[in-house]
Amino acid sequence: MEGQLKKKLIKYLLEDKVCNLVTEIFSTEGESVPAPNTEVFLRRSIIEPAEPGFSYQPLLLKEENTLRFFEPIAKEERLIILGGGHISKYLCEFAAKTGFAVWVIDERQEFANEERFPEAKNVICGEFKTVLPELHINKNDYVAIVTRGHSCDGDCLYYILTHEMPGYLGMIGSKRRVSAQFTMFKGMGISEEKIAQVHNPIGLPIKGVTPPEIAVSILAELILTKRTKKTDGKVQTELDYEVLSEWLSQSRPCAMATILKAQGSSPRKEGAKMLIFENKSILGSVGGGLAESKVIEKGCEIIGSGKAFLFHFVMDADVAARVGMACGGTFDILIEDVKF
Repeated sequence: MEGQLKKKLIKYLLEDKVCNLVTEIFSTEGESVPAPNTEVFLRRSIIEPAEPGFSYQPLLLKEENTLRFFEPIAKEERLIILGGGHISKYLCEFAAKTGFAVWVIDERQEFANEERFPEAKNVICGEFKTVLPELHINKNDYVAIVTRGHSCDGDCLYYILTHEMPGYLGMIGSKRRVSAQFTMFKGMGISEEKIAQVHNPIGLPIKGVTPPEIAVSILAELILTKRTKKTDGKVQTELDYEVLSEWLSQSRPCAMATILKAQGSSPRKEGAKMLIFENKSILGSVGGGLAESKVIEKGCEIIGSGKAFLFHFVMDADVAARVGMACGGTFDILIEDVKF
C-alpha cells in the first residue's frame, strides 16, 4: 500500500499537481483519540483540491477516535530569473540552497548556460518575448526581472502584467525610471492593482551594493513573501522538498518525524519533516534543540520495527532557560518507521 501511495504522489509531482496526503492516526484499541507518547497506527490516503476537507495548509483535526492530518504536497516553488548577469548568478546559487527551483532565462548564450548556473533546474537561452509565453507563469511562481537593460526589463514586466500574475514579481531599477514605465503602463490599460504588486526597488532595503549583497536582499524578500503572503489556492507548508524527495525515493532505512502541531516559539511549524538514519544522521529538521534530540533518539529506536509513535513534548520558558535553550513550546510529532 505504501509503495502504491508513493508512486501516486510522485505522479502528482511530475504532473505539477497539488494534493493532500491524509494521515489517520489511531490508537491500538481504535476506540479513542490516541494518547500522547504512545504507539499508534496509521492509515494514509490522497485527496485532490476538489475533494471535501482539502487544505492548502497543514491541518490537524481531532475526530471521534482518530487524529487526521491533512498535509499539502506540491513541487518546490519555482523562481524565474529573467537575466543572467552578475546578480542573477548569486541569486540562483543562494535561492537554490533555500529550496527554490531556479529557472534562468537570458538571450545571450554566454550568460545562459549550465556551466554558469550549475544550481539551476533549467537554463534557457532565447528571446524573452519567445520564452515568456512558454513558461506558463502562475501564482505559485516567483519572478525576478534583472535583465541586461532598462528597456528589456520593461518589456518583460509588461508581458507579465498582461498575463496571470506570479506570487512574487520584482524588478531591478531606480524608482524614478521604473515610475515612468508604470505611468506609461497605466496609460496602456494596466490596472493600478497589478502595478502595486511589483516589488521595486527589488529586495529588502539592506543597502546592498555588490552583486552578492543585492542577491541576498532579493532572496530575503522572496523568503519573506513565501512565509507571510497567504494566497488562495497556494500551498503554505514547512515541508522541505529535499526531505520529501528522499522519502519518496528512499535509498536506505530510516524513520520519519512530522510536526503535527506546534505552539509557542518553535522555529519550525506544522508540516516540517525530518528523516532519521541508523547512524543518527538526519535530513531536514523539526526545530533543533532538546526536542529534536529526543525525536532523533526515538526515531533510531523504531527504525526497522514497522512502528509509529505519537511524541508529545513540552518546554515552557522556565525549562528552556534551565537547559539553555533560546525558545520553547509544545509539540506533537509523529515518528514512524519508513518501510524500506
